[in-house]
Amino acid sequence: MAALLRFFGFDRAVAYSLVLKLWQAGAGLIGILLITQNLSPEVQGFYYTFASLVALQTFVELGLYLVILNTASHEWAKLQLGEDGHIEGDLDALSRLVSLGRFVFKWYAVAVFIFLLLAGVGGYLFLGQSPSLGVNWQMPWFIHIGFSSLLLWCMPFLSLLEGCDQVAPVARFRFWQAFVSSLAFWAALVAGFGLWAAPVLSMVSVLFCMYHLLVSRRVFFKPFFTPPVHGSVAWRTEIFPMQWRLALQGLMNYFGFAIFTPVMFYYYGPAVAGQMGMSQQIAMAMLSISLIWVTTKAPRFGMLVARREFHTLDVEWRKASLLSVSIMLCGVLVIFIAMALLNELRWEPLNRLLSPGPFLMLGLGTVFATAVQCVAMYLRAHKKEVLTAIGTISGALIGLMVWALGAAYGPAGATGSYLFVMSCVVFPMASFMWQKSRRDWHR
Repeated sequence: MAALLRFFGFDRAVAYSLVLKLWQAGAGLIGILLITQNLSPEVQGFYYTFASLVALQTFVELGLYLVILNTASHEWAKLQLGEDGHIEGDLDALSRLVSLGRFVFKWYAVAVFIFLLLAGVGGYLFLGQSPSLGVNWQMPWFIHIGFSSLLLWCMPFLSLLEGCDQVAPVARFRFWQAFVSSLAFWAALVAGFGLWAAPVLSMVSVLFCMYHLLVSRRVFFKPFFTPPVHGSVAWRTEIFPMQWRLALQGLMNYFGFAIFTPVMFYYYGPAVAGQMGMSQQIAMAMLSISLIWVTTKAPRFGMLVARREFHTLDVEWRKASLLSVSIMLCGVLVIFIAMALLNELRWEPLNRLLSPGPFLMLGLGTVFATAVQCVAMYLRAHKKEVLTAIGTISGALIGLMVWALGAAYGPAGATGSYLFVMSCVVFPMASFMWQKSRRDWHR
């Protein structure tokens, strides 16, 4: 049994992450059912548009989350945790890790303020463009965006922990955070809170995260209160070159993917936007589950690069990537077949989702996105970002095609555009760049 688990890449990090993702998937399904029962189609549309607007944090976060993880993993190759949870090992590596943490904590404090101001006001103006149809969305929106801003501030702390090979403990924390916040969200829906369920979800998530960082992890973060004395990470040469590339990709990816729901909201109304948002939620849940086998290995990949153990890196990455893509493809096909059968039976809740055809195109596009994410994980383990041009061009192309064809042909035009760009443009270009970079860097 142990050998079988090892063959499929299971370890503590994968196990905890899988439990987390399965809970999120199951909780998401329960949430979908409760939303269909307790929210009108119009309110559902506002709810998922809330989620798309909160994703605007990409514009202020600027890709730093991934930079933190990969940079920290290279320093952690010379460090470890003591028995009481404190950091021990090479003093220079510890000093550089502390300098990295102090820099990103300040960066995110500014980012949170900008996000709160721009997203809060900008979202209010955008949502106000559509007839409210009796939906009182204004106050829930402002409270939700406030707590979402605090969640954004927690990101660098968790990313630093993951980069320090604490993927399993962070996944365990995220599970309990998701468990408690989901229960609160469901209770709010059943109690008839309507759109107020959104700020309830974000509020509980924030409170849980703050307790974890300030209480459970206080020993780990204690060195970060003192300025580094032995060495520092240079932002201009070690962080910025990768960060600006990730930031540019993040901006274009937001335009390319988060635009689906707002386009449907603007041209076809809240009900169709709700169908698109719920279908995207399912696709993203499957994507996050399938990527577990790669994302949990990201710190390991970074440490292998730092030690120049490239053969081991290739073997472990290929195995994890194959598992991720296979799981995503199987999930899409199973859900598509189930939707087709339920559609024949005229199951009423299925009307809250896209029809089987557009959903299949969305799912297959996400299969190619899974493969591209695996490639990106491999390349970023080298503390380099070479997919900037591909991510920027593809994000802009997806956004423009979704806007044009989605406005003209509805969900089929939007999801078809996504599948075409991911399969015929992004995946071939990313594969070529992987082969070229691997050959040049490992020479």
